[in-house]
Amino acid sequence: MITYNKKIMKNKTGLLLLMLLILTHSSFAQQSDSIAPEATAAESTLSFWDIPDLKKAYIDTTPRDRKDGISVGELGTAEGKDMIVKMAKEIAEGKHGNYDGLLISHKNKLVFESYYKKGRVNLPHGQASAVKAYTSLILGRAIQLGYLTMADLDKPLVNFLKDLNPTRFVEGAEKITLHKALTMHGGLSINNGEWEEIKKDSVRLKGQGLVHTLLEHSGPITSASQTYLYGNFNPMLVMTVIDAVVPGTAEDFIKNELIDKMGISNYSWENHVSGLPQAGWMVSMTSRDMLKWGNLVLNKGKWNGEQLISVDYLNKATSGIVKPTEDWMPETYRYGYFWYQTPLMVGNKSYNTTFAWGGGGQRVIVIKELDLIIVITGHDSEDTIMTQVSKAIIPAFVKDDFPPFEDRYLGQKPPGLIPELFAPGIVSTEEYLETVVTFLPDMRELQFTRSGGKYKEPTLFVMQNKNNRWSRKSIPSTDINKYKERFNPSVSEMKSLEPFKDIPITGFSVSSKDTYYFYFIDFSDGGSGHMSYSRLIDGKYETPQKMSKAINTGKYIAHPFIAPDESYLMWDAEIEGKSTPDIYISFRQNDGSWGAAINMGDKINTPLYEQHARVTPDGKYLFFWKGDVKVREDGSRYVIGSPYWVDAKIIETLRPK
Repeated sequence: MITYNKKIMKNKTGLLLLMLLILTHSSFAQQSDSIAPEATAAESTLSFWDIPDLKKAYIDTTPRDRKDGISVGELGTAEGKDMIVKMAKEIAEGKHGNYDGLLISHKNKLVFESYYKKGRVNLPHGQASAVKAYTSLILGRAIQLGYLTMADLDKPLVNFLKDLNPTRFVEGAEKITLHKALTMHGGLSINNGEWEEIKKDSVRLKGQGLVHTLLEHSGPITSASQTYLYGNFNPMLVMTVIDAVVPGTAEDFIKNELIDKMGISNYSWENHVSGLPQAGWMVSMTSRDMLKWGNLVLNKGKWNGEQLISVDYLNKATSGIVKPTEDWMPETYRYGYFWYQTPLMVGNKSYNTTFAWGGGGQRVIVIKELDLIIVITGHDSEDTIMTQVSKAIIPAFVKDDFPPFEDRYLGQKPPGLIPELFAPGIVSTEEYLETVVTFLPDMRELQFTRSGGKYKEPTLFVMQNKNNRWSRKSIPSTDINKYKERFNPSVSEMKSLEPFKDIPITGFSVSSKDTYYFYFIDFSDGGSGHMSYSRLIDGKYETPQKMSKAINTGKYIAHPFIAPDESYLMWDAEIEGKSTPDIYISFRQNDGSWGAAINMGDKINTPLYEQHARVTPDGKYLFFWKGDVKVREDGSRYVIGSPYWVDAKIIETLRPK
């Protein structure tokens, strides 16, 4: 990095040397694409808007090791590389807005690096509101070190500020907790004109004086005022608590406990009028250093083996706790502790995406399922780059992350719109009772259960793909529950959720919005059961809500499957006088209600039993179970059945036009 030194400007020799450095660096950058563009000494002193645009975009699929704590690698498959490079060239041509940098890290290695317009590898870029997400991680560091606890998140924020005089606070001041502030629900209401006058007296705002002044001049804090309101002093409320509980100052804590540990040296972090570090903006850092914050999230709070951020805190901070209500935020966005979440669709598959977001296009995007981090910087007023993330970036890694097509499904020839027995002789036997197949998200592992005949007890089989070879093993009965929860980790979570503890839930499905859809036996209706749902609201699950008659029609309503984006729901039931269950589907209507139950037709439903519909993690195939009840010579009854599969496009053929 060329640093700007005021001393050399005091003489002509120094000035000529500086000019020579600038000209040499500029000429070299224009001639070669092999070295990332660096800001010259002169450019480093300019305001952002005065930095000249690059004459040629820099696009690199094999980034260099700059000895900055970032591991490097090479972008994956040829097809994935072509998709991303094509998009990068379109960004360079201005087709997707005004962006300055795009970096991609896969499996903890930087595999793509590009700079456009005002982007430079060594030039700190304004972070705008992405700083809020960094502030959240700073609080997580304080919790990891024991200066706060998870329980403290729900305590009155003023409890941690010993310099305040609560007798002068507005009514309800104690309702503001760290949890409320972190989710933009603090509830302050300050007259803008009055605040402009208050700011002129900077002395009264120093340190905890900021919070004291806000709580003196706000309107009452009530349930009506504590609704989602972006900004509204909430980040500085959090920073004031950090400053109050950590040893020394918040500024020293940030530097010593996070910035220095992550090897971030080329940055600026301005102070608020209170004298505390800014918590919501006014920070600049390089794109590579932004990547380090993403690494913390991807690696569950660890940096170089050291646990920097509390795991419990991080899990909560990056979950979809509340729904933002600002009209400029997309409908699918949810908000955690200053981090956003949204499902991004690739084909029929949804990927839960966590990201820091700042105005102009500053983003640190983490997709844990794909081991993927995407860093974006820009100065675009429309900021629509997330469309390209879905269209060009994620698909490149989805393809790279999945085994070859023939290996995903045990080498089976894929079905069309007519269901076929899945993997006959391997999974399905038509002799025993096999349950429907369940895949892990990476499609390299599946499970099913077999019983009947020589299988006196239900036996769990797990099949794994390693080095493009499938192996199969039976699981001892002592380990069955562990494996079942591995394939459906929501099982453990659901057991601990308070609203569900006393409900005899038999089965469930979870959307990417963390909404549970489940059925349970209801003895008041003869044991037929019904379907309910529960949404995550303000970090807590609501009391289960019974679904409408559109879903709860007929008998033995069971086995829901909710689409990741909640656009459709499948289940099985006995409707219209049927004596065996069929599979039904309902599509979400424009007003949010559910459409009438649609029988999935005679291609799927027959006089036999059809149950347990579910779509594979890649969104390509619909699996379901088909079976029958048989009678032995002694009159006893037994069940046989096997998994079937069909192209998931059959779902769209049923959608009302």
